[in-house]
Amino acid sequence: MDSDSLRRFRQHLSDDQRRRLIEHIDGDVALTEPVRHRSGADIGLNVVDDLMASVAQRSDGADWAEDRAASDRWLAPRLHYALRLTRVQASDRVLWTWLAVRHHAYVTWRWADSAAAVNDERWNGPVQKQAMMRLWWGAELFRNGDDYTPVLRAFLRQDFPNSYLHRPFVRCRSLALALLEIVAPANGGDVRSATEINDLARVLNLVMAGSPPELETGLQQDDHAAFDDWTATVPAVPADWEILPRGPAALDVTEASLVGARLVAARGWDQAVAARALAGGQP
Repeated sequence: MDSDSLRRFRQHLSDDQRRRLIEHIDGDVALTEPVRHRSGADIGLNVVDDLMASVAQRSDGADWAEDRAASDRWLAPRLHYALRLTRVQASDRVLWTWLAVRHHAYVTWRWADSAAAVNDERWNGPVQKQAMMRLWWGAELFRNGDDYTPVLRAFLRQDFPNSYLHRPFVRCRSLALALLEIVAPANGGDVRSATEINDLARVLNLVMAGSPPELETGLQQDDHAAFDDWTATVPAVPADWEILPRGPAALDVTEASLVGARLVAARGWDQAVAARALAGGQP
């Protein structure tokens, strides 16, 4: 895994293949191919590698030692800043497997169980499970233009990325931000419980099946031009990783779309509360 630029596996890795790569028994060249920018240029990894080295230095700190999940809030926006991918590229699971194997020490630190084993889904899993894919997509879906602050709230409780990242309705950025206002208010209000978060996801999944959020938010297009400019720009290693970076300078939402999204989110919340009360749970 000595490449200076991003690669992807040509196919799904077996457990034994992954082990042999991690233990440096085999090289990865025959198993991989490069991932490139639209221009044809390689996607360099010096910023990602510097970031992950910073994570390793922080991993024994008091905050993360007691709560490793807290590292997700710190890492998600910074990984997104450091790794400039298109959404198509970021949907490629074998790309994320390659990156996870490259940074296997992080994956093991974050996800190993009491027997020091890491579940296969943290290497090869879907967007809400794979160790690094979930962080990048959490930042992509819950940023507000170039502002990563909402992303920090999205990872306050693990149930939120676990239950929402794979849902089609959070591809509507206005609704994604409106849901965050309910689940983890920016004004410092109480973060909703795991049960409340999961109930809301289930209700919205049913409601959105026949009534997409765009009916109330209006037809919404992300600022593709700004995002494309951002992916084509080579990031710099920050002077200090503690400072939250800025994302793509994209105008993805309008106040009108947010108003409509808040109506959808509030209605879903009310229905989730009513369903829980009907089932005998706490309102």
